[in-house]
Amino acid sequence: MGGDDEHLDYGSAKLQGKMYTDKTCIDQNKTSCTNFEFLALYQAEGLDDTDGVLGLAVHPDVKRRNLNYVWNLKNSGLIDRAVVSFSVAGPTMDDQSYATFGGMNPE
Repeated sequence: MGGDDEHLDYGSAKLQGKMYTDKTCIDQNKTSCTNFEFLALYQAEGLDDTDGVLGLAVHPDVKRRNLNYVWNLKNSGLIDRAVVSFSVAGPTMDDQSYATFGGMNPE
């Protein structure tokens, strides 16, 4: 169920939607979990050719910082650093693509 209507500005993007809260986990065993608040969009200006927002944009208002998924994980104590790194496998690689929250694979 959605919360109140919200209007958020991210630079050139003007977003409207309802605030929702869901539980999110960063491990398959569901031992590292936190509640994550997000904006379910019903109107967006300035996001041309974009199907959705992953939740990685930091809102300029510090009170809204937990709308950023990575900052939410850090503020909840699930990761030590507000960092996400992506490893993208190429067409000739046997590995799968993945994301690491809180650090990076040194290899």
